[in-house]
Amino acid sequence: MEKNKTGKYLKYAIGEIVLVVIGILIALSINNWNEKRKENDYEQKILKELKSDYLYNKQELHNNVKQASDLANNADSLMIILGSPTNEVDFDKFWFFTRRLFGYSTFDPSNGALNNLLSSGSLNIIKNDSLRMHLSKWSGMVEDVKEDEKRLINYGDTWLEPIFVEYYYPNSGSTQINMNLLGNHPFENIVKTMRGRANYIVLNYKILDSEIDSIIDDINGELSSDQK
Repeated sequence: MEKNKTGKYLKYAIGEIVLVVIGILIALSINNWNEKRKENDYEQKILKELKSDYLYNKQELHNNVKQASDLANNADSLMIILGSPTNEVDFDKFWFFTRRLFGYSTFDPSNGALNNLLSSGSLNIIKNDSLRMHLSKWSGMVEDVKEDEKRLINYGDTWLEPIFVEYYYPNSGSTQINMNLLGNHPFENIVKTMRGRANYIVLNYKILDSEIDSIIDDINGELSSDQK
């Protein structure tokens, strides 16, 4: 009889343990599910913020492409004028295109969401491997382009500005040009260099634009339908 009671107690104890373990496992599953849901909600919030930033960046970049392209086109127009006989030169146009060599472009992207991710060490919240890779290299790509912008601006300040000051001067409310500038070979070289550097910047802007498209495509692939 004692042995029979012991067997019943043992079965009862095992049953209690099993129930406790099942309860713990259920509680852990619920907790994990809640944590997973919170992570997913946070990721969706970040993805939406990133998409907003990169849509802005794409528009900003298109403005910069136009500005840098305009500078290169103005330089092209100047090269045509510089190759023309002096008596055929329209000095108003010459003045117009030379002034616009100072139309530098500077790309200033909105990186608020990305900076928050990186500073908090939360980039791994982004589950898409391709998107994480693109976001990781974005800042470096932008910095490379900004270095190109700085080189062009510094070149213009160093070489074009002195030419501008020496050969252009106001006269009775209108600006006049010193005709000797037409035969100034250093000026031609400056114009050619600025045209080349502006075209190079346009090329790199377009690479950034392609990168933005990849980022937005990856984001759209991860956003839930109610967040798009």
